[in-house]
Amino acid sequence: MSAIFCSRRQALAGLFLTATGCDLFRSLGDGKSPLTTMLPPLEKPADKAGSPAATIRMARLEACIASRPLNDHKTRKLVWEELDESGLMAPEQRQRLNDSGFRLGVAGSSTPWAVQSLAEDAVRPAATDGTTGMPPVPANAADGGFGTVFTLLQGGQSYLEIQSDLDESRLPLQQIPQLATLRNPSQIRCVLELSVRDLSSDWVLLNLLPIIYSGSSTARLTIEQNAEKLPIRQNMLPLYEQQLQVRLLAGEIAVLGRYAAQDPQKWTVGSLFFQPYSEPGATERILMVRMNAIETLQGRSDPGFRPGPQAAGKI
Repeated sequence: MSAIFCSRRQALAGLFLTATGCDLFRSLGDGKSPLTTMLPPLEKPADKAGSPAATIRMARLEACIASRPLNDHKTRKLVWEELDESGLMAPEQRQRLNDSGFRLGVAGSSTPWAVQSLAEDAVRPAATDGTTGMPPVPANAADGGFGTVFTLLQGGQSYLEIQSDLDESRLPLQQIPQLATLRNPSQIRCVLELSVRDLSSDWVLLNLLPIIYSGSSTARLTIEQNAEKLPIRQNMLPLYEQQLQVRLLAGEIAVLGRYAAQDPQKWTVGSLFFQPYSEPGATERILMVRMNAIETLQGRSDPGFRPGPQAAGKI
């Protein structure tokens, strides 16, 4: 009798265990059981391959400042004959540029002979090689390079010094209204701010802003990261009315120089930058900027990255 009772209890217990076990496993599997709704959802591992890619474009540029004797045939005629000046801007804009004494032209991807020759003369060292008696060939002459190579991001800027430490006693500054108001016209420096306004996969839009620095160099105290620094500053006069823009494709060269007015006595801002003096023995300068290529850097952003406290300071 007791054996029959035990077998009945075992059978009943097995029946309940089987029924509740099936319901338990079914509830945990469908995610609708009260037991599973109280648990936090399972987090899937981050897919690093699917993280968004960060792309940065940079313009690789090359700049050269050539200096030639005054009234040199190459700088006055040959270079400008091979440049495109009419297709860069509207006629009225080009007229305002010429009235300011500036002249802008663009050479195609196949560099004209006069432009390449002028650039090679600028980078060729004055010293000669003792073995051959000839000037050594520049290191970048084999690949057609003709100047200093630098890279700019969109919104980045670089400063090209055209003239420095000009003698104000030899300059007719009173002929230019902007310069007549300078408080201290000593130690004049002429600088062009070159910045990247926009760029694409095959072109770059450059902005050129003439800036005149004058006055004695003075030390101004600044406090940065609990350290005292004494940078040297001069009076700065940006000439926004004379700023210009030029769009360059890969291999194209922008040439900026002085526009020779019909009146030889007329002295302009362009004269100050590229031909400040007119007496015998003076020189004339020309700026050449080539767009070599658009470089692209690709990386992947990390959503879980958090910068540390050191990222708030400057390097």
